Amino acid sequence: MVKASLKKVFIKNFKSLHDCEIDIGKMNVIVGANASGKSNLIEAFRLLKKIYSGKDSFPFLEWWGYDNVVWQRNEELPIIIGLLFDIEGYDIYFETNFTGVGQKFQILREILDVRDYVKIYKEGEWITIKHDKNFILNLTKNLDDYETEYGGKVKLRKNKIKLIQDRKFRTDLDKRLLDGYINGDVFSSWGIKLTEKKTSKKFVFSAIRQPRTQKEEKSEIIHILCPALSHPKNEFYTPQVFIISLETILSIFNKLLILYPLNIRSMKVPQSFRREETPKEDGTNIASVYHTIYLKEGKIPEEIYNPFSMVFPKIDVRPHITDDGRVMIKFFEDGLELLPPNTSDGFYKILTLLTAIYLKPPLLIIDEIENSLHPSTLELILDTIGIGDTQAIITTHSPVVVDMTELSNIILVEKEQGESKFKRIKDPEKIREFLIEKGITFSEGWIYGDLFKTEKQA
Repeated sequence: MVKASLKKVFIKNFKSLHDCEIDIGKMNVIVGANASGKSNLIEAFRLLKKIYSGKDSFPFLEWWGYDNVVWQRNEELPIIIGLLFDIEGYDIYFETNFTGVGQKFQILREILDVRDYVKIYKEGEWITIKHDKNFILNLTKNLDDYETEYGGKVKLRKNKIKLIQDRKFRTDLDKRLLDGYINGDVFSSWGIKLTEKKTSKKFVFSAIRQPRTQKEEKSEIIHILCPALSHPKNEFYTPQVFIISLETILSIFNKLLILYPLNIRSMKVPQSFRREETPKEDGTNIASVYHTIYLKEGKIPEEIYNPFSMVFPKIDVRPHITDDGRVMIKFFEDGLELLPPNTSDGFYKILTLLTAIYLKPPLLIIDEIENSLHPSTLELILDTIGIGDTQAIITTHSPVVVDMTELSNIILVEKEQGESKFKRIKDPEKIREFLIEKGITFSEGWIYGDLFKTEKQA
């Protein structure tokens, strides 16, 4: 399994997110007043999922058009979303730049940057490859420290470096960056394996082939040099970092799990049965997902059952197929069935959250986690997320959630002149001292503004 985590988010021109940069850790609790921009951050991720996972032909329809999502309704501006990942120890930056002017969705530019090595970006029909100058300079100066092989041993001459100069070429493929690269329509792995003697770090040449057209008889080949990862089961297969990164980023978009907001009323109604493995944003298919997990595991997984039983020790929860073939969730208290109209909304909310955590998505995003939950239950859910492997982004304006969260995990958001500003706590220890001195809780400092004043002075 490839190790990957999100480090930073960059967003320009999306709703109130005019130009923001947000540091992302394992647990991220976004704290702000109503209409401060918390939900806009979540909607930016929803938009990415519509584009790259849902392949929506016009992803702005939900918002009644592009003019309702672009900054200050200025349709001349593109929306830009950039994500910086740590993938197997490499800094990988992905950026997408798109517009919806004239009711036409169009990706203007996409970038994949393996920091310090190679940058690949696509604009319209053109793809450009640029190697980091310092990387190439170091390589050419230290060829004696490298071994190369292509089948057998091959001596790499300095003039071979001319093959990996910056190149720009036109492609007639009508495919998006991620689709084309991952499906192998653009990239093909071949070339020279190059290993640094001292560190055993592997590099591989690859070729980009321009698709043939009626006017061209030959396909152009452009070489890339990029770090490679050793395959755990195949010592002869060394996939390049940029290929692994593209696959990983697309997988993150596909598996990204967003809960925003839950439609508990619909959850209580029997739904058409489908084998589904991921909850919808509003949770309306939780019965199908829960039933699918039950069939797969042959029981209710302990990761779901145990926390639920801690909150509701007398409640049993089971998937159920109705006589007409629909699926629903049944709750029993001391063996007595609770009919949906008499069932607590909190049952469904907690079950949905625990199911989402059990699925271990690479990134779990929850809007206003406090809704329908008691403080003690909130603490259990936050602790369950915290001890797992999943990165989480959670929004709240609840003082209870704020006071349950480590200061280092909090991101404050304020709106200034219509623009949302996100700020992490710079000096958690100084804030703790400030709170003790004032005799107030963190949430009180946030609500009354003293916290922001202290942060600005830090």
